[in-house]
Amino acid sequence: MSRCPLCADPAEKKALCKVNLIYNTQFDLAECNGCGVVYFDPMPSSAQLAAFYSASYYDFDRGREEGKGMAFAQRLKRWKTNGRFIDVGCATGFFLNGIKNNSQWEVYGTDFGESAVRYAHDVLHLNVVQGDLADARFPDAYFDYVHVNNVLEHVLDPLSLLKECRRIIKPDGVFFLSVPNGYNDSLDLIEFARLEHKPARSKNGHIFFFPARTLLKLFDQFNFIVEKRKTYSLKRGMRSSGLLPRKRDWKTDYFPHKTPKAQTSSDVHIPEQKKRHSDLYYRYRFIQGNLQMIPGLHDFGLDFLFILRPRGR
Repeated sequence: MSRCPLCADPAEKKALCKVNLIYNTQFDLAECNGCGVVYFDPMPSSAQLAAFYSASYYDFDRGREEGKGMAFAQRLKRWKTNGRFIDVGCATGFFLNGIKNNSQWEVYGTDFGESAVRYAHDVLHLNVVQGDLADARFPDAYFDYVHVNNVLEHVLDPLSLLKECRRIIKPDGVFFLSVPNGYNDSLDLIEFARLEHKPARSKNGHIFFFPARTLLKLFDQFNFIVEKRKTYSLKRGMRSSGLLPRKRDWKTDYFPHKTPKAQTSSDVHIPEQKKRHSDLYYRYRFIQGNLQMIPGLHDFGLDFLFILRPRGR
């Protein structure tokens, strides 16, 4: 096994199980005794990740995502009338479009998916960049709000992403980070491998699994202050941790694909979608989701939410 990609600890890592990403791939799920992170070893190649993020990965409900953006815009306006907002991992841009159409904020986005970014740019006319956040070459201290929602666990170099977020945020800016609770997020992979005696597929493409203590160390390393910390996805987390029974078919998504045709890269195609619900409904769901979060970091929850602020430069 190689050095830990976060703390560079050269010590032998604990191999938890074998895991799979796309057809005919196999990795160790390794745990670093130094910093506590769990990760794919070796790291998948860029080509393997590109194959995983096929067009079907970006199959989002436009009305729901734009509704979330509309509700989020209300939160932003209560803080500042306008500013610069970036969504790192913007996918097809529906969430950003909801903010753009319901506020005076300038919106920007980045994503790895080439066809998703093309759709956001060509169809929604959003200011988006394909590739790493660093590829966009934004100026220092450029953004008032940096939004990273379930992205850190997908990237090959989480340290570089956090470093870039720190560089581009204003001294009084807000850093929104949603990330799975790595301890809980890895439990189903390990249990599947134990029961089925075969590698478990990372159904969501997660290649890093960050326990709470690891995340807090990273925030300190990159000079972020934790203003709020919350746990959510409680029912799903309690199923994985054994506090509630798992669903009968829980293993279905973890079986490795049997043929290379199961996942192929292709252009995103978004059919015309009618708005299913009223603006009031989407505002209600946004508030409801926030009310289902609990303060603090708890291992029985599947996801963490952090509101971070830059420490003095």
